[in-house]
Amino acid sequence: MRTCAFLTKRMSFVFILFTLFSFKGAAQQDQTLILAGSTLNGCSKKTTLGCSTQNKSVFSVTNDNIAQIKLNWPTNNTTNQTNVLSILRTLSSKKEKAMSKSELLWQWRDINNEQLNDLTKQEFNFVFDMLEQPHSQANLKAEPQSNDLLQFITGSLKVANPTPTLLIISAAQRDPYAQVEALKTLLPKGVTSQWLPLTPALAKAITNNTCSDLPALRHSQMNLYNRSNVHPELTKAEQTLCNNGIEALVNLINTSTGVLFSDGTAKNALKALYDENSTAYPWTNALKTRPVIVGLGAGSKIQSEKVYLSQHQSEAVLKAKLAPQPNALNGLNTFTYGPIFTRFSEQNQTLNLANTLNTAKQKNGDIKHGFGIDENTALVVIKSNKGNLMTVIGQSGVAHLSTQQKASSYNYSYWPARSVIDITNAGFELSERTISQALAPVKIPPLPVQRFANILTDSKLRSLTQAMCLSQEQSAVGQQDDLLINLTATNNTHYYRVNSQPYGCALSNLLFNVERF
Repeated sequence: MRTCAFLTKRMSFVFILFTLFSFKGAAQQDQTLILAGSTLNGCSKKTTLGCSTQNKSVFSVTNDNIAQIKLNWPTNNTTNQTNVLSILRTLSSKKEKAMSKSELLWQWRDINNEQLNDLTKQEFNFVFDMLEQPHSQANLKAEPQSNDLLQFITGSLKVANPTPTLLIISAAQRDPYAQVEALKTLLPKGVTSQWLPLTPALAKAITNNTCSDLPALRHSQMNLYNRSNVHPELTKAEQTLCNNGIEALVNLINTSTGVLFSDGTAKNALKALYDENSTAYPWTNALKTRPVIVGLGAGSKIQSEKVYLSQHQSEAVLKAKLAPQPNALNGLNTFTYGPIFTRFSEQNQTLNLANTLNTAKQKNGDIKHGFGIDENTALVVIKSNKGNLMTVIGQSGVAHLSTQQKASSYNYSYWPARSVIDITNAGFELSERTISQALAPVKIPPLPVQRFANILTDSKLRSLTQAMCLSQEQSAVGQQDDLLINLTATNNTHYYRVNSQPYGCALSNLLFNVERF
């Protein structure tokens, strides 16, 4: 049911703005959050983002980089060092031209696959960083973007400023320099975008006045090597920003219209915003107060007050008798309503979110709501002086989970694209405008009376709840190993067909209960 096109053509920026501002009375906009559930990698005939604009790395094994690997080996494991050097000498004797990472890996595996598997993550990254070669980006070009989400970002920026500027922060990525050019081609003409070299290494250097140590800090803070050789212009920009000092950095942010936080790893992104004592850096407040904030994947996740980190898949969270407690870090708190999970349905994150809410409720009873944003979808928050509201744009939808008195029971809602959500004292509800414009129900057969197996895999939970919505079903049961997922409609449950796309049916307050048998 996936589509290569990122958004339906029917969704337009003009329609959304009309819906939002006519509903709230064209209030002056203070801030817009555009929180996408994944990176913007839609690929179609009309948009090449994530395709021809991708900055593909090249690698080469030479005597010079073999010598550098020997000299700068990052660990005390001399056995791995010796084995790596032997493999690389064999590869260099073949005198191969520059190759892709996958080509290099295949050649390495042909010689000794077991030895490659013995490398630690740090050693593996070090070797491939050292083998990477600088390469031309002259063929990169931004083609006209027809993507509605990108149009919405552009429109929001121009509402805030007729000649907007957007700062792009790629600190969430392990290698913040690698995809800068692709990120800069996100937006069409009319928006000036600029990479902000705010990396964990720069954060440490600029606050300690040790900008000359940037190369060493890339090693210690980011486990990243050889970047000044691979990306000389970008590391020079980072060096210049550091040398100019904190005041110039803050001023650059304060004069921008918006900021975009890239996808990657939330923990990496936060290292550029908070020090090791969880104290905000001097520029963090300036970033969180920009008129427009765009998040992609992990860049969306860090917008909540607390960012909950967990390596556990949904099935594992409640399979253990005592669910693992996710680690919580300080986020930006531009999104004040609860934790955010991204790639939600596609990575079967429902139970991860449920466990996070249980943990948050125990530590802070005020946190009762959680949000899951699907891939190729964005949750938009419009903040104005007359109140806030939300809408959903994109390919799929946004799930909302709220806690109940019973620890294993929740209210589950799903808001598809074109939904507008009112924020009330009691929580969140579909706006009357969305309800009044809902499509007529479709006639489909009732669901079979059965337990739906493997419900926490392959986005099956989303498919089941969508089927319940379309068929007006009152109950369904899913199973994953020894877990039962009971879905029950109550007097507060409502179904509305918001759009005709595969995940276009809105659910409000479906009772979601998890139990073990």
